[in-house]
Amino acid sequence: MIKPIKKTNISEEVFLQMKQLIIDRKWKPGDKLPSESELCKLFDVSRVTVRNALQRLAALDLIKTRPGDGAYIKMVDDTASFNRLVPIAYFEENIDIILEFRREIESGTCAIAVEKADENDIKELRTLLKQMEGLQDDLEQLAIADLDFHYKIAQISRNPLIIKTYEIIADIYNSHMKHMVKKMGGEYGMYYHKKIVDAIEARDAEKARDYMREHIDKNQDFIKGIKIN
Repeated sequence: MIKPIKKTNISEEVFLQMKQLIIDRKWKPGDKLPSESELCKLFDVSRVTVRNALQRLAALDLIKTRPGDGAYIKMVDDTASFNRLVPIAYFEENIDIILEFRREIESGTCAIAVEKADENDIKELRTLLKQMEGLQDDLEQLAIADLDFHYKIAQISRNPLIIKTYEIIADIYNSHMKHMVKKMGGEYGMYYHKKIVDAIEARDAEKARDYMREHIDKNQDFIKGIKIN
């Protein structure tokens, strides 16, 4: 639904409303956008304002303009779409948002993994633990292995929505893991990773959930300490 445009920062508001229509799938991939003149009437703004909004959407690779035909919503995969709509840089500056998300989602995922894990899953988690132990002096590779460990737990859940969520935000997680490992080192995280795997193997959902929450909480406390100091 098109909302009346406020007279302050008109260009920005038109762009944000149009982007939201794409996010909400009111304008679906493959749909042709209204013409410039129609958009001017819909938003009650000038042609210059509409063109500016269209240019910004094109810069995000959300629309494609066909000369002599008009603009169309592009077909993009979920991961690309999410990262274009919400840039990674935003989350890098707001780490608390990622940690809050991780605390709730990953702790619940651990509990589900307890119910679904088989012997092969446990072996793979143990293999990842050994891999991380051998990468303590290579923080960049350690961050990648750390991400693989958390993604493996998501896969063990056998829940397609959880797995898809991890895939969509993979770039954000990758950037986040590199930042955290660089700041904190790897030895600290290993303690909780081992406890989490032990709890999953022991079929103790409560402990698995609690260790993951404590793991994320310690990360959050560390980041808060940096900000305070």
